[in-house]
Amino acid sequence: MNIIKKILLSLLLSLVSLSLVACKGDQPKSTNTLSVPKLTAREQAILTNTSENAMLIDFNVDDTYKQLSVWVEKYEAGKLVEAEKGRLTTEVEKNGTIIFTTSKTDDEQNLSMFNITIQNGGGTSTATSPEKIEKKGASVSGSTDKIDLKNTSKPVLASIGYSSTQGGISSLSTDFYHDMDSHIDELKAYDVVYLLRSEFTK
Repeated sequence: MNIIKKILLSLLLSLVSLSLVACKGDQPKSTNTLSVPKLTAREQAILTNTSENAMLIDFNVDDTYKQLSVWVEKYEAGKLVEAEKGRLTTEVEKNGTIIFTTSKTDDEQNLSMFNITIQNGGGTSTATSPEKIEKKGASVSGSTDKIDLKNTSKPVLASIGYSSTQGGISSLSTDFYHDMDSHIDELKAYDVVYLLRSEFTK
C-alpha cells in the first residue's frame, strides 16, 4: 500500500508541476530569483489530499547556472543534527519548480516520507527519504515569498517546525529566510525544525 501511495504522489506532483509550467509560460520573470507560485484551487486540493505538508518554489536563473541541489537539514533545539538529508542534484536550465512534500506512511511508528521534486526543462527528478517524526504538541510550516540569489548562495526555501509547548508556536520570521546566520537563534524555539535548502552552482 505504501508503494502505491508513493507512486500516486509522484504522479500527482508531476501533474501539478506540469500545470504550473503551462500557467507560467507567458508570465514575466525576474532573473536569478526564487518565489512562491500562486496555486489554483485544483492544484491546492491535489496537494492537500496527498500530503501533510507541501511547499512549492519557482526559480528563474540565467545561463551561467548549471546545477541545482536541494536538501533538508534537521535541527534539534537549534543545533544541526543531520545535514543534506535526501540531497537531490540535477542540471538546471533557466526556470522550473521545486516541490517539497511530507506524507505519513505509518501512523504507529510515526514514520513519514520526505519528497523533493525538481521540475526543469521538461523533465522531473525526485528524491525520497523516510523520517521518524515524534508526535509533538504543535507544528508549523512556512516559506518566503521571494529570494534573490545574488544575496545568498544557499537559501532557505521552506521550514517545518515541531514543538511540545502547549502555548502554540510561530513560524520563522521573513528575516530568517533572507539571513539565516544572523537569525539562527530562532530555531531554539522548536524541539525539531526541518529546513529545505538549495544551492545553484555555475
